[in-house]
Amino acid sequence: MKPAVFQRLISPTWRPGRAAIAGLLATLVYSLVMYGDMHLTGQRFNDVRFIEGLLEGQSVPQKRVPLLAWSLHLLNGVLLAEVYAAIGKRFLPGPNWVKGSLFGALFTLALWGTTPLIDNTHPMIQSGYLPRLASRSLLAQNLARHLLFGLTLGLLYQDQDPDPALSAKLSAKETP
Repeated sequence: MKPAVFQRLISPTWRPGRAAIAGLLATLVYSLVMYGDMHLTGQRFNDVRFIEGLLEGQSVPQKRVPLLAWSLHLLNGVLLAEVYAAIGKRFLPGPNWVKGSLFGALFTLALWGTTPLIDNTHPMIQSGYLPRLASRSLLAQNLARHLLFGLTLGLLYQDQDPDPALSAKLSAKETP
């Protein structure tokens, strides 16, 4: 039996498999946007390099863990999607695309207060290989990335079947 708090917090319509797929696809969109905005703006903050710096503890990437860094980047997107699907979506207003966009923006804003600590401890930021996070331009860049992540997530994640009547018919056919 689940505790009452857990039952109230977790959406009864949460579909973990659907959330994982939506999160993976939203992270791929995020990654494309990341490389695009780096090219367009000249800002060189790269989430995968950031993860490499955490894993390697070096001031420049050693290229020893790019597959692991990419895997963690994708896993992070899947985990964010699960939080959105299980908890966040039901408490956010509007249609799904608005809910997802708000989730992405709120995630960025909630964590942005930690940027001074990250700037003072991350080896690649300390060396200048990656730019300092605590700046307006990087806040705008990260907000845009996470807004598009959230928009994609909101559009892709469906916690209920689009046609309940059809789903009921299909379920009835599968039952002996």
